[in-house]
Amino acid sequence: MAVLSRQLSGINANNVLSRALRELRLTGTSLTAADVPRLTPAIERGLRLFLPMSAVTSAVGELTRAFASTQPPKPAQIAIVNEGDISDARMAARGMCELLGARRVVVQKVATVVSELARNIYMYTPGGTIDLVPGSSRVDGARPRLTVRAVDAGPGITNLDEILAGRYRSRTGLGAGLLGTKRLVDRFQITTGATGTRIEVEVDL
Repeated sequence: MAVLSRQLSGINANNVLSRALRELRLTGTSLTAADVPRLTPAIERGLRLFLPMSAVTSAVGELTRAFASTQPPKPAQIAIVNEGDISDARMAARGMCELLGARRVVVQKVATVVSELARNIYMYTPGGTIDLVPGSSRVDGARPRLTVRAVDAGPGITNLDEILAGRYRSRTGLGAGLLGTKRLVDRFQITTGATGTRIEVEVDL
């Protein structure tokens, strides 16, 4: 509330927070740092009703930093069904990266990766999920790492080898999105078949 009240009147700040908590079925007394990656997109939507985008970005960043000194974030899962879920996944990834102390350039890289994976789920499948799992680097155990897992129930990717070799370009950009994602991350793993696709990537923060 202290962060929101610096940008909004007390009444509007309370309304934004209460609406976000209700959306996620949380209460103010049960809220922890682990909930921030899920809560941030909901708060951002509320702030957009009252503030210009520059002020929204500032408020969300301050809110995220306010929780950074508390307990480490827990894994978060975002359902991808509607187009708006892509933005929610991206904001959740940004929030978790900031909680883990990632540099701005790395935060942007992770946000891009999550956007691409979520967009592919939305555009090409009946739906799926994005999981964000914090951990430690495989190379340097003291360095934080974020695992992003995209799972869908689509028909699978029949020309995966061609896509990952850079020989395929569709009108919708699917090949470029997967190949670009692979180039941005430190580890990339994909399994695909007639019952769906699972992509797991890791980024050292």
